[in-house]
Amino acid sequence: MKKTLTFLITLLVAMNSYSTELNLDYSGMLKNLKSCRKNVMGCTIAEELELAQFEGKVIDSYQLNNYLAQDTSEKKGYFIPLSLTDKELLILAASTSLGIVAFKNDQEIMDVVQRNKSQVTETLTSVGNFYGSPAFGFVAAGSYMLGIYYDNNNLKRVGIFTLAATVAQSIVVAAVKETAGRKRPPAGEGPYVFFDKGSKSFFSGHTSTAFALATVLSESFKEEYPVVPWVAYGLAAVTAYARVHGKNHWPSDVIAGAIAGHLVAKLTMNALNKNEDNRSGFQIYPSFDIETGTVYVMAEWKQKEAQRPLKCAKMPDGMLKVEACMNEALNKK
Repeated sequence: MKKTLTFLITLLVAMNSYSTELNLDYSGMLKNLKSCRKNVMGCTIAEELELAQFEGKVIDSYQLNNYLAQDTSEKKGYFIPLSLTDKELLILAASTSLGIVAFKNDQEIMDVVQRNKSQVTETLTSVGNFYGSPAFGFVAAGSYMLGIYYDNNNLKRVGIFTLAATVAQSIVVAAVKETAGRKRPPAGEGPYVFFDKGSKSFFSGHTSTAFALATVLSESFKEEYPVVPWVAYGLAAVTAYARVHGKNHWPSDVIAGAIAGHLVAKLTMNALNKNEDNRSGFQIYPSFDIETGTVYVMAEWKQKEAQRPLKCAKMPDGMLKVEACMNEALNKK
């Protein structure tokens, strides 16, 4: 049974789905296809079928889904949860270690930051607080509207990812804040007072929002514009500093917020990209009332569809079967 929900929001957001076109340049085709297994998006069914042709695999739709879910040493190029590369895992481990060190020295780090305030740091604080404000995530989602105007699919996806990641991390932040109940620095009771009702220092929502946004922008534009990750994460780091500078949070609060924002954004992007016919999920449709200037979003629950084997599965093994399965999967309604 389908359930329809109507939401009133200030920005237009809609899900744009599209399939990957076949790359006919065979000299670079294999390298390009395998690269999808190392990024946050993962591989589409079309890409896995093309890889099957090169690797000698013959897979129907049901087997393909099982293949994508495998986590064995025999599977080539599989990605681990959240699509983190080895480099990203090292960064995560280092960040976690830094958070532990900061937690043990929260008061000392706070004192150093407060002793070294200047006009420059005040300016940085203003920039950081703006970049990490909850409203900024929704403003950035307006990129979807630019995507429609310029017919740019990447901008549309950035709009969807930004809104989804912002909402997801906001839910996580609210839950953790209520549970931890850590007192903020101005309370004057030190950094280790937890479980106080109404206290919401751990962890930093502004920092989490900033790093979630930075992750979406970096993953979306890093190939075309390599400078984007440096700028996006740089601004996110300024947000983290701003929250300590203004005594809104302890240093360990902002480090935890940075880690949470990054991971939630990665998970959200990965989940949205895999919301295909073989998964249940929401299909989002936009609408606009010209008379009142009101923007609506219609969200329809899409039930998981039953898996049906491809007809080509009955063909003898060989290249003809692989090609037939590829064509059937790509043209399947």
